[in-house]
Amino acid sequence: MSRRPLGLGEHGEIEVTPQVKDETGKWKRAPYARSAQRWRARCSYRGHDGLIGELSRFAKTKRLATEALDKALTERQNAGVEMTSDTRLTEAGQQWLTQIKRTDSRLSAKTIEAYEGGFFRYVDVDGSSIRGLTLTQLNDPQRLKKFLQNVADKHGTASAKMAKSIVSGILRLAVENGVLPRNALREIRPVSAQVVKPTTRERDTTRALTREERDSLIAHADKLALSETISPSTRRKRQTVADLLAFMAGTGIRINEARSLRWEDVDLETGAVNVNGTKSKASRRSLTLPEWLLARFKVRADVCGTEGLVFPSPHHLNEPERRWDSSNSAKAVARVIGSSGFAWATPHTLRRTVATLLDQAGVPIARIADQLGHADPAMTARVYLGRDPKGDKSSVAQHL
Repeated sequence: MSRRPLGLGEHGEIEVTPQVKDETGKWKRAPYARSAQRWRARCSYRGHDGLIGELSRFAKTKRLATEALDKALTERQNAGVEMTSDTRLTEAGQQWLTQIKRTDSRLSAKTIEAYEGGFFRYVDVDGSSIRGLTLTQLNDPQRLKKFLQNVADKHGTASAKMAKSIVSGILRLAVENGVLPRNALREIRPVSAQVVKPTTRERDTTRALTREERDSLIAHADKLALSETISPSTRRKRQTVADLLAFMAGTGIRINEARSLRWEDVDLETGAVNVNGTKSKASRRSLTLPEWLLARFKVRADVCGTEGLVFPSPHHLNEPERRWDSSNSAKAVARVIGSSGFAWATPHTLRRTVATLLDQAGVPIARIADQLGHADPAMTARVYLGRDPKGDKSSVAQHL
């Protein structure tokens, strides 16, 4: 009876034999197991290219030789097919992250960063109800719905929406690879938190800070960083927050643009800064730091050095290339603003403040748009400068 031919990625029977060296120094089969100087484990293997060959591994003991061959077979199988129905979600997630980082994914750097952060925050994290599942086990509507409800109740409705996008992307990749017949997440309606978290303060996204209020906010952030009752790590974080906040307040730069700024993009002599924008082509621009902010940057350069990122993660000492998590940095800035006496303000208020101060100084709207990185100056006027139909019109009436 003929044997069934090996399929792709399959191997034949494993043979383990003892070996010794002969008089010429060549290895040969040992007559007895107890006389073995080493063991050889081998088998025939058909690769994913269809070719059949022999795979061998050697070790001092029979067990170690067998384990080495098993490991080699696993590596060959994984190298041929990256994803199967039995692939763990964590492994499939890493493959999906690799795919979305390709240029043909057409995703912005900000979106990719958000997805990667969400993957490790909601999916591949201790306590996740789906972390240890295979793709087949994961692709179950009941499991997926329970997972999303847990995320919504613990982190909020927006977080559940982000988690759904991430897991759906992984399952969609599995469907594209022919691993799964369908994406079960498409059958699940959006979930919401069972209890809506109360807002802690009223926000006003239409207001801007005055120059005096802006300076007061920066002074408040500096005061927090100079507190004598905090630890060195907390001081380092608060100083980074204060410098980041001042940079945003003095330029109108987006927080994600600030987090990506590198020292090689800053000229400490002229104050010129090259911004590699995160939104559009117009967001790639050159700015000039005001004198007070340039002086602040020079102090930061003396303390932190001029290698890597200007605002790296303050939680990791001496790691200038470590990016500061977008969620953590935004919360840190918002926390300082919230404790400054301007509870209505948000981090984006600083951007509106820059636009307002420039407009009050008579800077043309097109130049303001260039400063903020807007492609359309009309949007700058409409969204950032706003209109005031019910406000005082005495300054207008004198010209009529």
